[in-house]
Amino acid sequence: MTTSEKCLRVRMRPEGRLAWNFLLQKGFFLAGRSGMTVREFLVSALGYDDRTIEEQVRTIFLNSSPMDDIDSAHVRDGDRLALGSAMPGLIGICMGRDNPYKGFRSDISALADEAVGDSREVITVFVKIFSTLAVDTGEAVLARGISLDAAELAEFLDRQQAHLLPLDGQQVESQRAAIRAMTGRVAVSVEFAS
Repeated sequence: MTTSEKCLRVRMRPEGRLAWNFLLQKGFFLAGRSGMTVREFLVSALGYDDRTIEEQVRTIFLNSSPMDDIDSAHVRDGDRLALGSAMPGLIGICMGRDNPYKGFRSDISALADEAVGDSREVITVFVKIFSTLAVDTGEAVLARGISLDAAELAEFLDRQQAHLLPLDGQQVESQRAAIRAMTGRVAVSVEFAS
């Protein structure tokens, strides 16, 4: 999320949680700071701790290139970051982080680079979270907030209307109408009722 975006909260029944995996896999936007390493971005923007990063985030693609050294590669405005747990098969093993077969992909791997830009500068990164990583971390990511195209969010919530719950005294239909009236990118955080 960025500070200049419209921000809203959505409350849903727990049964609606799995549908969000589709949007996490399709992709969303998150804000960071210029000069952040990939690891710093994962911690700051997604709220991942080191244990989650080391044990669960086993596959990382930065701008379509697999990567290993997340402490030396930096995110930049407009970058695309795809995250997943361990992938199956030989190709999955080769594309995963820090594995004995990473030499097979050395020509296409993302490399360490220098930080650029002012650390006060806000950047936007397009993120996708796949597989069990989306299942295991998605609820916490959604609670922190993600940014989506307003029309895409409205269409998604229309399909999920049976799971939407009133929030702050506002009825579901008036929430949906307000979202349908929005344009551009919208920041949204999602709370699931217990």
